[in-house]
Amino acid sequence: MARIRTTLSACALLVALCAGAAHPALPAPRPFGGCGILILRQDAGAPPMSLTLYREPGLLRLAEYLPAALPRLAEHAGEHYLAASARKGVWTRLAYDDAGRHGWLKQERGWEYLPWREFLPGRTVRVLPGMKKELYALKEEAGGGSSGIGALNRGQQVTVLRVEDDWALLQAPSGWFRWCDGDGRLTVSLQ
Repeated sequence: MARIRTTLSACALLVALCAGAAHPALPAPRPFGGCGILILRQDAGAPPMSLTLYREPGLLRLAEYLPAALPRLAEHAGEHYLAASARKGVWTRLAYDDAGRHGWLKQERGWEYLPWREFLPGRTVRVLPGMKKELYALKEEAGGGSSGIGALNRGQQVTVLRVEDDWALLQAPSGWFRWCDGDGRLTVSLQ
């Protein structure tokens, strides 16, 4: 009888482990927008650059990473687009993993930092899927108090004309849309 219970327990454990593997992993959370974007540029054919991150600007080295190992918002022809959460002179604070841990990176020659209000205007972005219904709302004016004039679709491409805080004025359809939600997470993709 004890042998049967042991066998049944082992089978139950095996079924539980297999069932857990069958469930897909939770989707990664939308990235935080932060204060702007850091564009890392590398010459074609150059060896991969190593990025040294610090706990504080220039103090307490955390680790070295390749740009491809960092959470990126986009990547185009040797340029890596990283969300910056803070700036201190030539130092930029950014996430170095999907858990949201941050480090400071010293800006190199040829790299560019732009606040969102300068980076987004004139760009075409894609509305992210999987958000709450109210985040797809198109408004007459920037801010939550204005009346809705429509809604954007998941995955829709839109062109940004102007940015005011968390709101972007879109070209077509014309209206204001939250490019960043109340928690500071992006509602658009740069790719």
